[in-house]
Amino acid sequence: MQSNNKQIGTLAGHHNQPAGPVTERNQMSAVKKKSETCEEQLRRMCKRIADDISDNDGTTASEWMEGVYDIRYIVDREKRYFSAELMVAGGGPTVWVNLNTMEVEGYWWGDKVQEPFIDNLGLDDYCEDMYASS
Repeated sequence: MQSNNKQIGTLAGHHNQPAGPVTERNQMSAVKKKSETCEEQLRRMCKRIADDISDNDGTTASEWMEGVYDIRYIVDREKRYFSAELMVAGGGPTVWVNLNTMEVEGYWWGDKVQEPFIDNLGLDDYCEDMYASS
């Protein structure tokens, strides 16, 4: 049975979005462009996240937190809030926003990337409030 499906895969970083059919033009442009390494992709991803936090475009901490997969609270021995780590990507590259070090930390296979940010969204205050209310 022959399939008429011309989808050949998904775009990196865009799960379940078709990459589209391979055409002569796509193949030629792929040959001309230098392919991006996993570390470069990870660095670009971490930099974008760090920039989103630093360059507050009017997004609230609450809105930004809707995309967080997991939260690791860092507390002292008396269980008082100290800081938090926010998991914002996983399953391929794993990316944490570390509110203690103020760095976006990305991991992908053997690659590790760290991008600094300024918490202009108030994520640390928001996490402290969430921890206090739990």
